[in-house]
Amino acid sequence: MRCDGPLSRLQSYALGQQDQLKCNGDTAAKPAGPLRMKSQGSKTAIDKLRGAQETLLIPLWARAVEASRPDPILYDAKAVEIIASLDYDFSKFAGGRGAQTSCCLRAAIIDGWVRQFLQEHPDGTVVEIGAGLDTRFERLDNGRVRWFDLDLPEAMEVRRRFFTESDRRTFLARSVFEPDWIDVVRLASAGPAMFMGEGVLYYFEEERVKELFALLARHFPGCLVAFDSHTPVSLAYSNRRDPIRNMRARMVWAIRNIQEIATWAPGYEVVESVPLWDAPEYAKYACRLPWTLRLINAICPPSRRMYRIDLVRLGRRPAQTSVT
Repeated sequence: MRCDGPLSRLQSYALGQQDQLKCNGDTAAKPAGPLRMKSQGSKTAIDKLRGAQETLLIPLWARAVEASRPDPILYDAKAVEIIASLDYDFSKFAGGRGAQTSCCLRAAIIDGWVRQFLQEHPDGTVVEIGAGLDTRFERLDNGRVRWFDLDLPEAMEVRRRFFTESDRRTFLARSVFEPDWIDVVRLASAGPAMFMGEGVLYYFEEERVKELFALLARHFPGCLVAFDSHTPVSLAYSNRRDPIRNMRARMVWAIRNIQEIATWAPGYEVVESVPLWDAPEYAKYACRLPWTLRLINAICPPSRRMYRIDLVRLGRRPAQTSVT
């Protein structure tokens, strides 16, 4: 897989989202208020979501807020519907302006990588680790991909209230460290595989991240894994900021230099690493950041590269599934 500049594709991605809405008679700036779940007679309780599982609500909230903006990074009407149907106090996220924008930019970058993967491998396999209430399948389905949403049983119970399985989409209600899901994926799909761990991996200790990568490399050699990562400074900063500081979960895994992953095992390769705010394409969104963070970025430019969206390849690619 050649990943030559997802940053330059972000604007076209956002425009594509808006063009699709116009074709459907909608506009990207549709306000969040009027959207409701037709089948919901009452709010859905989510009190079973504890610890890191509760953080799945952050990207959901971020996409719902983005849907009300006149210049959305991405438009997700489904997120607005779900937010309106959950029994949860989202007001405690209100102080997380930077996190809201970061979540949407992160999603757009990973969407670009998945879209490129599917262009090269239309019948490929995609596995969303810690799927939560994500809508990536709805955004990217090409009509041929074999898709798996994997999350813990408590999170999957909530997910099933808003999403349904199909002949090409399977829900896996288990931990990613319970290897029985691997046989399900391998028996039901063929071809190259891509995994996403968006907003997930830094809630594991580094040894667990290494264990996960080794598991994927062993059973899906040459697979791609997209995820986001912090340096130690960025991790400490984010744990003290909204909305994470209002939750019990804390991020624990940080990596100073993402290229270190290439030393974890033979065949590991960092295909691309995108510092979230270190690109001119994102200048239009910088005003959304807290002024303190903008000041830090101005005084210390390297700070812009402390939070990254990463794409790695694990292991050697089998000859019969060689990727360009």
